Amino acid sequence: MKCLPLLITCILLSFHAFSQKIANEIIISTSEYHQSLLRSVKNLDSDIHYVELKPLCKTLDIYLLKVETMSESDISDQVISHLEANHDILYAYNNHITHKRATPSDTRYPNQWNLGLIQAEEAWELTTGGLDINGTEIVIAVMDDGFDVEHEDIQNNLWVNPNEIIGDGLDNDFNGFIDDEHGIDLNSDNGIIISKSHGTSVIGIMGADSNNDKGITGINWDAKVMVLSSVTNEAKVIAGYDYIYEMRKRYNLSEGLTGAFVVATNYSLGINDEFGTDHPGWCNMYDLLGEEGIVSVGATTNDPNNVDIVGDLPTTCTSPFFIGVTNTNRNDEKVANAGFGKEHIDLAAPGRNTETFKPNSQYGTFGGTSASAPHVAGAIGLLNALQCENLSAFIKENPSESALRIRQAILNGVDQLPTLNGITATGGRLNIFKSMSDLSEYCTDDPNLPISGDLGIDYIRDDMNGTYTVFYKSPDTREVQVDIYDIAGRKLFTAPSTPGVFSRSSTDIDLQRFGSGMYIVSISLGDDIVSQKIRHIAR
Repeated sequence: MKCLPLLITCILLSFHAFSQKIANEIIISTSEYHQSLLRSVKNLDSDIHYVELKPLCKTLDIYLLKVETMSESDISDQVISHLEANHDILYAYNNHITHKRATPSDTRYPNQWNLGLIQAEEAWELTTGGLDINGTEIVIAVMDDGFDVEHEDIQNNLWVNPNEIIGDGLDNDFNGFIDDEHGIDLNSDNGIIISKSHGTSVIGIMGADSNNDKGITGINWDAKVMVLSSVTNEAKVIAGYDYIYEMRKRYNLSEGLTGAFVVATNYSLGINDEFGTDHPGWCNMYDLLGEEGIVSVGATTNDPNNVDIVGDLPTTCTSPFFIGVTNTNRNDEKVANAGFGKEHIDLAAPGRNTETFKPNSQYGTFGGTSASAPHVAGAIGLLNALQCENLSAFIKENPSESALRIRQAILNGVDQLPTLNGITATGGRLNIFKSMSDLSEYCTDDPNLPISGDLGIDYIRDDMNGTYTVFYKSPDTREVQVDIYDIAGRKLFTAPSTPGVFSRSSTDIDLQRFGSGMYIVSISLGDDIVSQKIRHIAR
């Protein structure tokens, strides 16, 4: 009887793995697209009566090969073996179904507890998102099963294609899709977005219309959300990313006249127990998107697995432009049934019992890693909206490098949590405000001067007439205490100072009434104290 549980487990795992594959649909990469390839497949077996090759991403030469058999039997393995023997085929593997990554049935917690944990309120003091310093509209692209684009609390925050005339039946912007007003549906290849609960909940977290006296607050108050529905298998994932890539590429090449300034993508579905090395078509899309300036975010599995060992898509994709996310709860602990992995899971974000949208303009709780990932995608949108000229210029002039820098800011800014230590790459949970602070180097006229970080005094400027300006850096905006001592250690006076995270932190001191000599400036924050000597010459 001891063997029975193991046998059942093996049967379930085998069924699970089989159920992910789509019979007779094969993703291939070939630079030699010609009819002889289709003929060779069709002649492979007398049971085959139809073969079709559909482009998914022309830039990377990725196609979907669909085979129909008269007996409706699955001959994928036979076709893949045949293709692998062809030197013109870079790779060939089965298309897979992707699975939703949410468990939204738990009891509701008080409204949006998640925003306090990630310091969204503090971040909103600097920007609420939507536009960069030049007034450019920031777009976050979301692929999922479907979206209620009629929801009352998303109307102002849906991306609208400015180069498409809706309803005329024409592809006005020549991107291959008719009437793609807010995005596309991957079943119909047009702009009619289908409504589903899962995707609706995802977009509420990152982009609900905010400060409007109704509903909930999104991480971005005003950022535009581009939606791609019916993205429920791997081929559609690739095709969806290709649409997003083309829109950002168009934006970059036209300097904003067409396309869309997409800065982040979110996909909260995936495939359990699969490694990115076996799915190059999917994983290579992240590098392609990153080259145009897009950081992509993906949710890991809702099974308590080490994905480094058992695999997971998309989180085992190794692109430097990708962020893999797991799930934490209201108590700031990793959720027990969420995936983990020191190599492939970058960080966590709140997920379980997050309040968000439901279809038909309703609201409710949502959970799982599906809720965690859009917190991170939303944070990327906010970082791009920082009102810093140097950062905006960097993003425009170096889209690929800036995407890497913004991704790194997300990782650098995490709050360390014991339940994530050693099982995620950062050991931490998203903190938007700290990630903003990590980008402070772009928000000063002197790019070589660190203006935030560990408590420290940068330098003291002599303003003449016995007055001085002390420039310092601080880890956050908590008030610091500034003390002045004479050389004998006697405190002469004390005063508070409030740091500026995105401008130089400074405080003025006045030694006019004191004689010439050596003095000590001390700045303290909690138990941290830093000091520097100053030579004062009375005039």
